[in-house]
Amino acid sequence: MAKLLCIEDSQEFFLYLKTVLKEHDLTHVTNLNDAFKIIQNGRNSFDLILLDVSLPDGNGIKSIGALKDSFSTKLIPIIVISSDGDVISKVAAFGIGADDYILKPPNTDELKARIAARLRSHQTEQKISDQIEIGNLSINSDRMMVQIHLLNGKSLSVDLTPSEFKLLKKLSLRPGQVFSRDQLIDEVWGISKYITQRTVDAHMSHLRKKIIKSNVKIETVLSIGYKISVINSM
Repeated sequence: MAKLLCIEDSQEFFLYLKTVLKEHDLTHVTNLNDAFKIIQNGRNSFDLILLDVSLPDGNGIKSIGALKDSFSTKLIPIIVISSDGDVISKVAAFGIGADDYILKPPNTDELKARIAARLRSHQTEQKISDQIEIGNLSINSDRMMVQIHLLNGKSLSVDLTPSEFKLLKKLSLRPGQVFSRDQLIDEVWGISKYITQRTVDAHMSHLRKKIIKSNVKIETVLSIGYKISVINSM
């Protein structure tokens, strides 16, 4: 049984979710303000968030980054469930850090399968070492923190988006291994036609700039994808 936070202003749709996801423990709030209150009050032991887009006090998609940041002790998967099938909305959701996007009304079997897939992926990530060391980079998965340790003994904190953090972590777990763009899309954003290879390139460009003071280099492998390596000099 997993603990799910459902941010949804429709009581009818929540009752549907409660029925089809009866094997899980669902907490329901109807607005973003109440969601942040629950998280900030320490009741943040959730395993996944189901998030509506049109909420009384704001746009759910725009809140994704803040919701993920509120879980300071772990990465939390967020599945957007919305009646808005516009491609722009989907691209925006994945770009900000959504892990999946499901249209209302969902197919019950597909909904359960996609939630189960995200929970499995999340549990697998939790089993991986909380602390990854590569070159002079420290990546703390549990606290979603990245630091560059300089030769003078000082450390720099690196501010990454959720997607940038996932990319860096994915590459750093297997230094030297080449990841194709499609593979990174599947493993970081989930299987989705709304994330393109250009999206990956853009994220990699931003990520490179943010870790430029480290001795870790993200290399482009022509016509294939990316790999990470440690260089001798900074």
